[in-house]
Amino acid sequence: MPEEPTAGQRRDWTEALSITSCLPLRVPDREQVDQLTARLRDHVGRLVPKVDEAIKDECHDTADRETARWLLGRVDHTLRQGPGPDDRTAAVHLEDLALNCRALAAICSHKEETGDLAPIALPCPPS
Repeated sequence: MPEEPTAGQRRDWTEALSITSCLPLRVPDREQVDQLTARLRDHVGRLVPKVDEAIKDECHDTADRETARWLLGRVDHTLRQGPGPDDRTAAVHLEDLALNCRALAAICSHKEETGDLAPIALPCPPS
């Protein structure tokens, strides 16, 4: 059976994207941002090795594989960058984590279901 994103992952990224949807006009409550950030960092930390393994399982370089590699680089940057010095940067960091978590979970779920990386980069149409 395919590994679907957990209810906790889905709930956390949905809540994070909901509370950050008001950016830049309104910055969400910092305590809520910090709590969601901690949970999403945990989720992302568990998903990264799974996506890394999925990339290593691929025999050929494909657009999907390259896009997944790019995503892992982006995730690493987001994790190293941290929440920043103020409430606004912490909220932007939370939004990045939520998007990263959702993308990583989609790749993992698709890999489990089909054995292939998720079609995250579509080929150019024939000219």
